[in-house]
Amino acid sequence: MSDLSEPAKKILKSVLALTIASSSFAVQVFLPALPAVQKQFGVSAAVVQLTVSLPLIALAVSTLMWGILSDRYGRRPTMLAGLALFLIGTLACAVAPTIELLIAGRLVQAVGGAACVVISRAIVRDIYGRERAAAELASLIAIMVIGPMLAPIIGGVLVDTVGWRGSFEFIAVFLAGVLAYAGFRLAETNHQRLPIPDLTGIFLAYGRLVRSSDFMAYALQSAFMIGTFYVVLSAAPYAIITVMGYSATEYGLGFILSTVGYLSGNLIAQRYSQRVGIDRMIALALATALISTFATVALLMAGVWTLLAVFVPLTFMGIANGMSLPNANAGAVSVYPEMAGTASGLLSFLQNGIAALFAQVTGSVQDGTPHAFGLGMFVAAVLAVVSFYGPVRHKTLN
Repeated sequence: MSDLSEPAKKILKSVLALTIASSSFAVQVFLPALPAVQKQFGVSAAVVQLTVSLPLIALAVSTLMWGILSDRYGRRPTMLAGLALFLIGTLACAVAPTIELLIAGRLVQAVGGAACVVISRAIVRDIYGRERAAAELASLIAIMVIGPMLAPIIGGVLVDTVGWRGSFEFIAVFLAGVLAYAGFRLAETNHQRLPIPDLTGIFLAYGRLVRSSDFMAYALQSAFMIGTFYVVLSAAPYAIITVMGYSATEYGLGFILSTVGYLSGNLIAQRYSQRVGIDRMIALALATALISTFATVALLMAGVWTLLAVFVPLTFMGIANGMSLPNANAGAVSVYPEMAGTASGLLSFLQNGIAALFAQVTGSVQDGTPHAFGLGMFVAAVLAVVSFYGPVRHKTLN
């Protein structure tokens, strides 16, 4: 663990909160613009959905790179390089004249944004122990969730007033500020640099993690829980704006409920993770996820197509994610502490790869109903339960 003073750790956490917020903010502020982008470029739903799913795949693959680079060259230089690339991609999106160039800009944006999540998790593991890391990750997410909570509202207002390009211009200004702040305040926490392994060494390192039932339980469970969230991000704009007839601004306002739920779950994790234990917190979260996603499916199948019918259950889904993810992340990167960066990279690869699959499939189904939206969440929640209890079912929850 790091010997940083408590004031220094607080400053470092403020930097990490902003860097993680920038990544999730960039995704969510753009989502209310999907129907407008589809209309302007005259493309199908499947094509416009590539602006969400392909960047998730790029993010997933690039996390493998950022984790290893941060183990070798340090957390600070790799984080700053990622933020700079993130800003370049965002500026490219703001001026993209075609859907192809918009997708390309989103890919660059995603590669840079991947560094924010991977390296932040590794830094937290550098300076805290296993159980404390879960609480600190929850605290970190609670601090940064204010930005993503406002993102759909800001994105919806920008779409309804200045057009969809305004969201990228807004992100660019935000990122420029984050990059400047990180340049002045981000401290280095990796003081035991590992050499970059050759191709065989890389496969051996990742193979060691994949063979660990503990790592895979935490990683897959968190990946499917994130999958429930990305079903919302990719399919909800069509379901709420196009099918139900609400405006982009109303969608953004409704999204506040689910984000408040996510914040509440993080606060619960922050307060009780050390006392209750990582696995028990995850178990409570999974039960909440199953109940809330089943309620969503039941309401939509019954023809209750209203904002409250969607976002009230999603509030509890947000609580489940907020409780689960900090604990799963802390558990995964603590299996082999000496490989925290590599583990964080593989964790993000699995999380974003599975999220991309759910986003593309559910976001591409436009059948005049919101049913795919509800069913997609429920399937992801069921898979989260199966993936967690499979590897750990013979163990006593800690």
